Amino acid sequence: MSHKSFSHLIIAFIFFINNLSADSIKLKNGTVLEGKIVEETTESITIEYKVTKSINDIKTVKRSDVLEIQKESEDEKAFKKLNGILPTDDLLNAEEYDEIINGPLTEFLNNFPASKHKGKVQEVVDELKKEKALIESGSVKLNGNWISPEEAAKDNYNHSARIVFAKMQTMSKKGNFQEAFNYFEELQNKFLHSIAYTNAISAALEILPKYDIILTREEKAYQIRTKEREEQYRSMDAQDKLRTEQAFQSAMKKFQEKVKEAQTMKKVWLPINQWDLKSIQGARQTILKETKKLESINLTANRTTSVALSNAFLNVSSGDLENAKKELAVAKTNGARGKAIDDLSDKIDNGLKEKEEAERAAAIAAAEIERKEKEDSEKEAKEKKKAEDEALAAAKDIQKNSNSNINLTTPEPEEGGGIPLQTILIIIVVLLSVSTVCAKVFLKPKEETTGFSDDAFDSSEDS
Repeated sequence: MSHKSFSHLIIAFIFFINNLSADSIKLKNGTVLEGKIVEETTESITIEYKVTKSINDIKTVKRSDVLEIQKESEDEKAFKKLNGILPTDDLLNAEEYDEIINGPLTEFLNNFPASKHKGKVQEVVDELKKEKALIESGSVKLNGNWISPEEAAKDNYNHSARIVFAKMQTMSKKGNFQEAFNYFEELQNKFLHSIAYTNAISAALEILPKYDIILTREEKAYQIRTKEREEQYRSMDAQDKLRTEQAFQSAMKKFQEKVKEAQTMKKVWLPINQWDLKSIQGARQTILKETKKLESINLTANRTTSVALSNAFLNVSSGDLENAKKELAVAKTNGARGKAIDDLSDKIDNGLKEKEEAERAAAIAAAEIERKEKEDSEKEAKEKKKAEDEALAAAKDIQKNSNSNINLTTPEPEEGGGIPLQTILIIIVVLLSVSTVCAKVFLKPKEETTGFSDDAFDSSEDS
């Protein structure tokens, strides 16, 4: 449920319930009359009471027939006057909220501090302060719903058009058709391809006949008014007549200045004045022309165009430029033209160009990264191979040096293969060692065994 819905319903219900209460007179025969006591005398009481919900009647009863009288208190009367404050109208500004809060509501709280309705009135004040805070934050109330600045920015073209259309509807409800058509003309000039303008066409076609009825009545009454004014002049003394005529001519001069200004601006709906027959007749002619013009508009095509354009705005706000371009193309095909459309087209084209350039820059950057990585990989592979080659060369050098040392003492083996030289050398060394040992064991001369030890023998030889 929206911000307004629940709280406004509760408070409105409170006002509705209390609005049923009124003065009541209970007669001795049991009859109860509820309504408003409009007159009292020593002999009788007159009350306006409800016969049904929609029918009122006035009745006077004798005091001698009255059993009990209950009068509505002053705070009850004052509280009833507050009915209708909520829900608030659309498009109120902060100053208008202050006027409501500081007017009848604050007056009630000051005048009836002990009223049982004080809490309810304070709830209304608090609700209005919340709404005022929303207004000050940039939000707008349309058709009873609050629209934030962020939401409005997604399609500001149609949002602005909705505001103008809401003002047109407000003026129409008040019966100010001249001002209503001024707002309609603003929609035509600034928001021709908006959803609101398409909806306003139907509303305008409903208003035009009503406006013509009023102008017809004014046209017929013109002669009567003029005659009455002349009669009033005749009844005035010269001084009063002069002052009145000067004031009248001054007002008519200001009116003609407004007409000239509107004509300079090439406005369709010119100002009217009840004392200017030409302006009334001109407005009636405008009604005929505009009715014919509006009836010729293809509302289905208009709606298709306005919806496509709105979708284009929304797609731009979400960053979907491709679909935005497609929707704008639909709107243009159906005849959408104007500064807003040109600006949107430029925004989409520039956005797509920037996106393309960004993608190209990203692709170049990615390619450069890939090239650098490949270059680093190749460099690393080369360095690794170089290291391996250097290690292999070093091993070969060591092998070569080892072979050179062996070649100094050992002849080279014959070509054709066979046992490796080192193996042969090892075998030769082993064989020589074995031969030496065997020679010592088997070729040593036997010595005679004596009872003397070697030490003793050695000692005797010394002596």
